[in-house]
Amino acid sequence: MRSEIPQLEVVTAISDADCEDFVSQLLFSQGWSIIYRAIDMASLEIFLSSRGGSIRTVVIFKSDLPDFNADSLAALESFKVTQISLDGIETNSHKLMTHIRSQLRLPLIFQSPEPNTLGRLDSSATRAIPVKQPCVITLTGTVGSPGRSSVALNLGNYLAASSQVQIFDADTRAPSLEYLTGRALNINQSLKFVDLSSSEARSEKKISDNSKISIVDLGSLTPLDEVVNDRRWQAGFINRTLEETTTLIYLCKSNGLSLIRLEKFMGQFPVLLRKIPIIYILNQSGNTREDRALSTRFSKMSTGEKSFILPRREDINSNLASPAKRENSFSKAIAEIGRLAQEVQEFQP
Repeated sequence: MRSEIPQLEVVTAISDADCEDFVSQLLFSQGWSIIYRAIDMASLEIFLSSRGGSIRTVVIFKSDLPDFNADSLAALESFKVTQISLDGIETNSHKLMTHIRSQLRLPLIFQSPEPNTLGRLDSSATRAIPVKQPCVITLTGTVGSPGRSSVALNLGNYLAASSQVQIFDADTRAPSLEYLTGRALNINQSLKFVDLSSSEARSEKKISDNSKISIVDLGSLTPLDEVVNDRRWQAGFINRTLEETTTLIYLCKSNGLSLIRLEKFMGQFPVLLRKIPIIYILNQSGNTREDRALSTRFSKMSTGEKSFILPRREDINSNLASPAKRENSFSKAIAEIGRLAQEVQEFQP
């Protein structure tokens, strides 16, 4: 096995130069590697036939390819080669990524098949090995201080009672975890703070770790259609983090504007990102009539999703959640969020 998060290598087979360039730039912005650009059917067949190794190859093609033959292309598909046709798909970032991601099942890890003594492929060797991923919990949410860092710190402290936990401050606009960690009265010694405020740290530090739970405070998230198309380093870092994420926690504050932004995110999330388990949190909810109305609205919006409503607490940053406080409603919610976030799935092709 190479890694818990699969590598993808992309081959394009598109005759129209402008379309091919647009697709390649879009995929590059997602961190995908373009390893070959076929100019006709013959060159595509030769390249794919010579491919070895265990890394998954994705062929993105259009039938305008010179000498295109659908039957020949279908014969080249295997457990290591996935083919995605762009015929009929508008050359538009949103529509292309929606289509491509819908055709992929991520992540997958393959074991290279070994021929048996009879020269046939052993069926057990061609089967993908189920791999348990590292646990990477990423917190993000609407702008307007919905309390991401506070929830991240409480979640990390709770989980650190039974596991090694590293918590990353990746909020480039308003980093606060180091400050909050220093003020906490009952911080667990198994909780390690990692500062990602510098661009060097973000480019060099690996977030996922098999031996630790990783929690990332990503800060507020710009609209997803901007993130997936933005080629600047900030967006690149966000994309890389989301690709490593095993559970995404999205927080919004108990006010009308935050719920509007949440609604927009919920509309974009299923089509612009790979399928990540997600937990929605309405944070800092009070007892006024308006708060109760907002809670009802949030509950309706998140019907069918994993969601929590966390009450407003004055000592959230000093008196951290821990297993010793299970009678506390806030700690109970944090415990359940942590349990759900640790349910890292095993993926099969």
